[in-house]
Amino acid sequence: MIPDRLKSVYRAGVIAVVLPAVALLVAYLSGSFLLIDYVHVLLGAIWTGVDVFYGLIFYFVISSLDAKTRASIAERLIPMSLFFIPSVSILTPLAGYILAVEEKIWNPYTPVFSAAIIIGSILVAVGFLTIVPASALVLKEMKSAGGNVERSSRMLMLGSHGALLQLVLQIAMISVMAYIVVYL
Repeated sequence: MIPDRLKSVYRAGVIAVVLPAVALLVAYLSGSFLLIDYVHVLLGAIWTGVDVFYGLIFYFVISSLDAKTRASIAERLIPMSLFFIPSVSILTPLAGYILAVEEKIWNPYTPVFSAAIIIGSILVAVGFLTIVPASALVLKEMKSAGGNVERSSRMLMLGSHGALLQLVLQIAMISVMAYIVVYL
């Protein structure tokens, strides 16, 4: 039996995974290059915005809070950080790959595409190695009676550091993509 306070986490988590996936699937099945481009840019912009908020702005706010308040905030961030970030970190590059293939510019043997692949791989790995485990541990604490406030607080800070690193990598990736679009 799922505790009531976790039901809303899972409900929001399902929406955070399904909505972006359905958007990309509909765009792909429609055959509309413009719609795929729109989904790619929109998901990437939302992902970058989440990382700006979670990794940059939010970090400075939560650094000044006590552990109990941070743990409470961490519980509310779980749907976004445990479900949405992994979903969008897979779907955004997938949409980008589809676009590059459709435009017939995909060439993994050029230095620019190699850079995009390397940056993109590190970008996705950072999320799966910092944000997702930190969020999963907070969810585990939420399931246990009482939960460990200190651990949840530390995990929130780890997730925030991961989001900040993702933000830096996203800026690098956006720069590479802009180069590809303009010069290739």
